[in-house]
Order: sequence, then C-alpha cells, then structure tokens
Amino acid sequence: MAEGAARDAGEIAESLRKMAKMVNNLSARADCEPFREPVDWKALELYDYPKIIKKMMDLGTIKRKLDKGKYSDAAECADDVRLVWKNCMTYNADGSDFYRLGESYSKRFEERFQKLVDEFGEDVICGNIAAQAAPPSKKKPKTSPVPNASVNKKHKSDKKSFDPKGIIPLDVRTRFAARLQRLSGMELGHVLSVIDEKCPEALEEPPEDQLRSDAQRMTKKHNYALDEFDGGSQIEIDIDAIPSQIFGELDVYVKEQVSGRGRGPWSDELLTEDGTKKKKVKT
Repeated sequence: MAEGAARDAGEIAESLRKMAKMVNNLSARADCEPFREPVDWKALELYDYPKIIKKMMDLGTIKRKLDKGKYSDAAECADDVRLVWKNCMTYNADGSDFYRLGESYSKRFEERFQKLVDEFGEDVICGNIAAQAAPPSKKKPKTSPVPNASVNKKHKSDKKSFDPKGIIPLDVRTRFAARLQRLSGMELGHVLSVIDEKCPEALEEPPEDQLRSDAQRMTKKHNYALDEFDGGSQIEIDIDAIPSQIFGELDVYVKEQVSGRGRGPWSDELLTEDGTKKKKVKT
C-alpha cells in the first residue's frame, strides 16, 4: 500500500513538473505578454476591471504557485490557467484582438493538456489515486480535468432610462456612442441594419477624402445582412437623427450585447467634440 501510494505521489509530482514546463513554454511565446503578469488595471485606467473580473489570474502567478508547491495536482493548476483565458474573453468583446488572442491560447493549452491527461490518466491528473490510498476524508472530490461549462451571469441593467417620446439625455447618447465601439462586426451590422430600415437619414457617408483606402462606395439601401457584413465600409451615425423610440430599442440591444465585457484596452471611443452628435464607426 505504501509503495503504491509513493508511486502515485511520484506520478502526480511528475505531472505537475510537466505542467510547469507547459506553462513556461506558453509564457515564453512573444504574443503572450498580456498574460504573463497581473493586469495593471489602475495604470491602464480600467476601473471596471475588478468589478467584472472577480478572480484575477495570470501565468506569472501560476508559475510562482507551481514553484512553491501550492497545487495538489495538475487539474487544479489547469483550472487557474483556464481562468487566465476566460478572464480575457470575458472582459474583451468577441471578435476583438484580445478576445481572439485569449481564444487561441485557450485552444492551444487544451490540446497540450489533453496530451498530459492521455499520458498520466485522469486519476493522476486529478489526484484521485492518492486520495484512494489515503484514509477517507471530508475533502470534496476533485473535478474532471475537462473544462467546466461556462455560466453566463446577467449583470444588473442600467436602470436610468428616458422618455421614448421625449429628448434623449446627453449622457445616454454619449454612453450609447461609446458602447458601439465594443460591438462585434455582426452586432454592429444588426444596429446599422435597423437604422437603415427605420431611419436611414441617420446614416451618413463621410466625404470621399475621409474614407479609408479599403472602403467601398455605398448606396442606400446598404447591405448590412449579418452573414454578408464584410466590414469594408465606413459610415457615420448621426445619433440626434434617430427617433427616441427607435433609439430606445437600439440602446437596450447594445447594452445587452456589451454587458459584462468591460471597456477593454482595445476600445477606441471616437466621439465628436461634444461627445454626442455623431459617432464615426469603422467597420
């Protein structure tokens, strides 16, 4: 029994050693810089980051915990690694550079971790063999090394509203304009499609000398079908020209889409001088 327990403990230690090597290899990649150390949200002025990300994690912290023997098995360490990518994809919008980076690292890690599971077996990875050799305890059983299904939590909605038949407050228009920058291409395509259908006068094409070099000349009706929106055009949305009732519907939609994403270091809020009248959208 003692010999078997020692062998199991040795296998768990070896799996953790290989886990540390995997983390070091990922961290050494050139594009892994955003994940090496804790997000300095104060320096980046991302003051909503700790409100959205409840448990921060980074590869540097994981490496230090591995060095100090803080993990009892590889599965426990893997949960922290997954949290790094999950936090990135939670705070940044789907389709953004940071979201895609976190997604690619998540896939790369799962591929490598699965090889570790195949090599040692789930019992060793989860530490269950050692637990079987030891006397029964009240400790909760280990979870499977397979990632847990993500749970979407509803964030409290912005209770401040406005009269759909009245004037849209300045701060509401400003927040709406800023949120547009955090939409994915498909979500933005939906907003533009609704505006084009219900109040096309709110869509304006910029002067030809202000167009991006890859922008195509557009003629109404514009093509904003979600499966065909190619992101090659550049237009301006005159928020003041959107009727209050339609604006209210769009505002609710945009809030729902960006809920929980955060401002994100990739966000570039392009507002006019007064921050409200026109929102330039590069798509």
